[in-house]
Amino acid sequence: MSSSLSNLSKIMLVFTVKAGKGVGGLFLTYVLAKKYGAFGSGLFFITYTFAFLCAQISQLGLGSACLKFAPVLKNDDPANISFLWTVTQLIVGVFALSMMGIVIAVPHFFSDLIFKNPDYSQYIICAAPIILFWSLTYLIVLFRQSLGDVSGITVIENSLIPWGMVLIAGSTFIIDFSVLQYVKCISALFGVSFIYAFISTRKKYSLSFTLKLNSSLTVRNILAYSLPLLVIAFAQNSLVWINTLILGGIGSVADSAVFVSTMKVGVSIGILLYTFNSVYVPNISAAYARRDFQAISTLYSDITCSLSFFSFIFMFIALLYSDMIMAAFGTDYNDGTGCLLFLILGNVFSCYIGPVGYVLIMSGRSVLDAVNTVAAFILNAVLCLVFYKLWGVTGAGFAFFGSNVVLNLMRYFQCRRILGIKWINRVQLRIIAMQLAFIGGYFIVRQFSFNRELVAVGFLVLYALVNINNIKLLLDKMKVRHAL
Repeated sequence: MSSSLSNLSKIMLVFTVKAGKGVGGLFLTYVLAKKYGAFGSGLFFITYTFAFLCAQISQLGLGSACLKFAPVLKNDDPANISFLWTVTQLIVGVFALSMMGIVIAVPHFFSDLIFKNPDYSQYIICAAPIILFWSLTYLIVLFRQSLGDVSGITVIENSLIPWGMVLIAGSTFIIDFSVLQYVKCISALFGVSFIYAFISTRKKYSLSFTLKLNSSLTVRNILAYSLPLLVIAFAQNSLVWINTLILGGIGSVADSAVFVSTMKVGVSIGILLYTFNSVYVPNISAAYARRDFQAISTLYSDITCSLSFFSFIFMFIALLYSDMIMAAFGTDYNDGTGCLLFLILGNVFSCYIGPVGYVLIMSGRSVLDAVNTVAAFILNAVLCLVFYKLWGVTGAGFAFFGSNVVLNLMRYFQCRRILGIKWINRVQLRIIAMQLAFIGGYFIVRQFSFNRELVAVGFLVLYALVNINNIKLLLDKMKVRHAL
């Protein structure tokens, strides 16, 4: 996408396609639950989560490093972009291929680890290609994002993969696929996605394979910066999805499926955070390159105010219909309502506090954020092990909520100490005060037997009316154009 577009235009585009991806993910979970039940869908999601996390390791943090170094290298010499493309593809490709080979060589070990049953090794083998294809595809997504190309993520990450998975899942009602055959089809889909991403990106940016670099930066500098990002990326994704594997290991495959379904709903609110990060993070990176700390503080303030305002709408509607959402997946999923509530609150808190992790990374504190993320990952795993035994799937949701709040608070106070950014400003304080009033009103209204749809419509209309000035202010801020 052209950098001449305003932030508002970019936000609308990214949110639209990410919302499409979120709907696709929810529909996929629903279709698999209806087709295979909790156990069958659990088999798929545990296998897929394992391959996905392996792909995160294989990416080595180089995609996130592109977000920092691509603008710098491009300013030194536009031809350096081809060098960055070549080096990152080679390094990630070799590492991912090696990781995939190890998984295929000893599938029984990994099957026993995540399923407590070595007989499911065929699922591990069939999902192994995802490690190679997704690590390279996601690297390309972040590479294009680092150049300010928001449109580059639409077809690759937000359309082809999620809706392809839904289409294949829907076809199982026509052609009787087994879960294992479905896993094979998904691996093939990731292969097609990589081919498309690779060819289209190389063509759009006229990239060539070269090891020629015209900059003071070296591969060693890039790797030294990216390795902490590897730890961050793996721990951050594990913070979200590791409970799926833990429940499969100490609990049941069905409980893993229930957790995945609640997480799919919960992270839908996180689409807002991802949207604003995709648009604003390159601007924050460019501001830090200029050592313009006032611009960083202003950008952070703009993001948190907007996220606080809009995420509240998603949270209110999701909480209002939480029991109906889980019932839609089937009777096996009714126990997931408590877990869903914790996951929604955890993701909303991330929106309220904003992209503090990215701000730390862009300011050169990637090692510090790696320590934060690993600490939260360990805390989440420990809390899951403890509270799953006490509360079942709800305990897994509480583990995510608690560790996510701790992680973001650590990041914020570090950003405040290092960069002087402030979380709660006058605009955000006004928005939060208004939202607290709405929450108080809801607890009063719920004492009466009002129609749920009437409450939802009334909330949306009243929320918009009392926030007209806030909406105008936020929209004006988002109409600003930032040159990278």
